[in-house]
Amino acid sequence: MKKIILFIATVIATTSLFAEGYQVNNLSTKQLGMGYVGVGMKLNSESIWFNPAAAVYQPTKFDFSAGIAGIASHFGYAEIDYTGNGASAKSDNKLSTPFYAYMNYKPTEDLSVGLSLTTPFGSAMKWNDNWVGAHLIQSIDLMCFQLQPTISYKFLDGHLSIGAGLTISMGNFSLSRSLLKVGSATNNTIAYLLQNNGIGQYAPVITAVGDNPLVSAKLKSDAKIAFGINIGIMYDINDQWSLGINYHSKTKMKVDEGTAELIYANDNVKQILGATGLIPKLDQGTFSTSLPLPATFTIGTSFRPYKKWEFAMDIQWVGWKAYKNLNVKFNEKELGIDDINSVKNYKNTLITRLGLQFFATDWFTFRTGMYVDESPVRSTHLNPETPSMTKLAFMGGISLMPGKHKRFALNLTYGYIKSADPERAGSYPYTNALNGGATETFAGNYTFHAHTASFGLSYKF
Repeated sequence: MKKIILFIATVIATTSLFAEGYQVNNLSTKQLGMGYVGVGMKLNSESIWFNPAAAVYQPTKFDFSAGIAGIASHFGYAEIDYTGNGASAKSDNKLSTPFYAYMNYKPTEDLSVGLSLTTPFGSAMKWNDNWVGAHLIQSIDLMCFQLQPTISYKFLDGHLSIGAGLTISMGNFSLSRSLLKVGSATNNTIAYLLQNNGIGQYAPVITAVGDNPLVSAKLKSDAKIAFGINIGIMYDINDQWSLGINYHSKTKMKVDEGTAELIYANDNVKQILGATGLIPKLDQGTFSTSLPLPATFTIGTSFRPYKKWEFAMDIQWVGWKAYKNLNVKFNEKELGIDDINSVKNYKNTLITRLGLQFFATDWFTFRTGMYVDESPVRSTHLNPETPSMTKLAFMGGISLMPGKHKRFALNLTYGYIKSADPERAGSYPYTNALNGGATETFAGNYTFHAHTASFGLSYKF
């Protein structure tokens, strides 16, 4: 019985605070419309994120840009069962809303300074509370906010520039998860063990719960402020070609005092399980952990064969291999909960982006693009927190610039994202307390698609 209830202690360690897919590719409405390219382009204030070296090429003294996106993601799960009677589930995700705001000031021809506020990392996932994988995840909601002061300078007659920014990151998350497998089979097993421990009079209360979870945990935490750098170089070769390089450093987000709330099926179940004295008092203590926001290195180029056309390409390396383990330490030793290590074993990936824009008139611009984003999660560690897929994204957008001086622009983009394969099969190891603490796997086929729309405004003078 003790082994069963102490399984609760693993609820934190086997769940990523920031699940795969938490790198947000929605920090510019205009560049999202081009497949999210931008490292080799001159983007005025938005270069603060894509390549700070390019910010100094803005033609005006001031440039402002702000926007918000809505991401509607849809995941599906199907149990690998050749009888055709396997369990299945669909996510019920809320709309994710990453945002951005940029400001850049150019006091001299060769110098610019700027500031940005963005949400470069985040994720949201919600399954039903009693779906077949509720013991791994019910819901997760997280967001990372990042402030970046930036400076950029150009020399060699304006052909070469450098730029650097200090990234100041903070974040928060919430997560819920059933502490045992859901279903009447599990609850009946718990009732049987109660009987074997001489407290069988409580068994009917447990079995009456049916297919619902007996007890779940809801975790909440704020991460400490973390610092990193964003540096870039741009070589403005000639009127037609530009080349850019950008590096975002790895940042380690730390949680010192995460908290947990235990949620029981009803008051009777709470009284019964609580009376055993075997449930770790997670809701009376705190935990600490840390995880990396990965480094990225990007090379990009833009080509302007004619005045009205611009083509661009980026290749980005993402250092996901830094996410090898998730270690959780329980701060209050008197609770008797051992520290836990969970293997993640991510691998480094590449993202390839292609885009073009057409300046149809002095007040209307059309954009389109695509990207391919490799999955960092190996099939042996594929989990339903945010099922990892190699993603294909197809984008299109416009800008409208009314008025005589064309200082103001309204930017709109729509995109469709899907898995590179119709479905992806994989498994995830976890501890099954009902089987003596043995390691088992949660396997299945996952599907994914998402719609994203972004709205932005920009102003220059």
